[in-house]
Amino acid sequence: MPEVVNLPAIKRIEGHGRIALHLDEAGRVADAHFDVIEFRGFERMLEGRMVWEMPLITSRICGVCPVSHHLAAVKAVDALYGVQIPRTAALLRELLHLGGFVQDHALHFFFLAGPDFLTGEGASRDLLGVIEARPDLARAAIGLRKAGQRVVEAVGGRTSHPVAAIPGGMSKALDAEVRDELLTLARSVLPDALQAAELAAETTARLLAEHPNYAENPAYNMAQMRDGAFAIYDGTIRVNAPDGSPFAAFDASEYESHISERVLDGSYANSPYLSALGAQAGGYRVGPLARVNMAESMGTPHADELLAGFRERHGRPVHAVLAFHHARMIELVAAVERMIDVLEDDEIGSDQVRVRVDRGVAGRGIAAVEAPRGTLIHHYEADMMGKVTKANLIVATTHNVGSLDSAVLEAVRGLAKDEALTEGSVRHMELGIRAHDPCLSCATHEIGRMPLVVTVHAADGTLVAEKGVA
Repeated sequence: MPEVVNLPAIKRIEGHGRIALHLDEAGRVADAHFDVIEFRGFERMLEGRMVWEMPLITSRICGVCPVSHHLAAVKAVDALYGVQIPRTAALLRELLHLGGFVQDHALHFFFLAGPDFLTGEGASRDLLGVIEARPDLARAAIGLRKAGQRVVEAVGGRTSHPVAAIPGGMSKALDAEVRDELLTLARSVLPDALQAAELAAETTARLLAEHPNYAENPAYNMAQMRDGAFAIYDGTIRVNAPDGSPFAAFDASEYESHISERVLDGSYANSPYLSALGAQAGGYRVGPLARVNMAESMGTPHADELLAGFRERHGRPVHAVLAFHHARMIELVAAVERMIDVLEDDEIGSDQVRVRVDRGVAGRGIAAVEAPRGTLIHHYEADMMGKVTKANLIVATTHNVGSLDSAVLEAVRGLAKDEALTEGSVRHMELGIRAHDPCLSCATHEIGRMPLVVTVHAADGTLVAEKGVA
């Protein structure tokens, strides 16, 4: 009988995941994989539905970043019907997306990853630990989250799973009084965002010192950029080589010529790779670290200063996954500053928020946005009636599958089974996982029911140990 070790579930990840450790003939860890063990069947579920329903249906994929799915879907439908939306609609959609970024980044840094490095030894490693150990940070985090949620509610129509972005633009204009309220709110939380970025710089430096050479494998970086600058709503998808040099640039509609996907054993997540490099060498990284590595500018004054400081401290490009935390808070500042810029633009108050969409044509629509966790691609094909005949979604976490595997392996490579299953080793693996902020299933889950399972396999593939709750 295989030996099984069952310990309490590991929390603070979004979804259900399992670490599989593979041992060599000597009984030491030779390989590791971070597997997604929840079924994602959304692409097949979407087939047969009407394509203009996609922005509403796909926002339900994820309870963490529904805004990103809502916007990627509506952009893809716009593309399918050849629609050019009014500038005001584009500003409103960007504002909605910025609100989603602010609430998401604040949640992850302070409450999901934060207990790993903000509370100190002996503190509870959860939300309550942050509140008890650092009430000042908890208040700032809650304020940032509330600000982001209020923007999403005001612009998107709901605090979660927004409904306001429609093919052709937006379903409603922004009321003048609401605009003033949001502008005041965005200005009020900028100091907290700047404080968060300063804290992230300090904690990242400490983490890198405490865990030298941890998960620093050179990687290709991918992000959608607008004229080389940080942009979350539109732009050109770019790929940089591990040394930082440009490797590829393409429109989202051309992604199939540059990105391939392969099915992984033991996981419901596909693993995308750069077609030109092949499945083994073509892995890449997306998300805050990739974007900060690639951006020539964050596009706002404070964030540009923070970007310069990041590069002065860490160089360029940065491959250490623990630097995700610092990069994420630079993006938080950029999102708040850009929110202020958008709200100060007089055109945001225009009532010209949509154009007519003529249906009755078959076609395909592909679009991308930068979700908080990285590049998100939505691809739909529909018949003359508007029924979806094909759907393909590449979510940000699947882009990072190779990077996640690498981080887990680096934490325990060469350790014997018992050493790999110690509390310290598991926490070391978790550190790299949470730095990526994976959203494993792109689905809403009940708090406290988000386990991470570690399995250990002998050289012949036999299961010899399991830690966690499936």
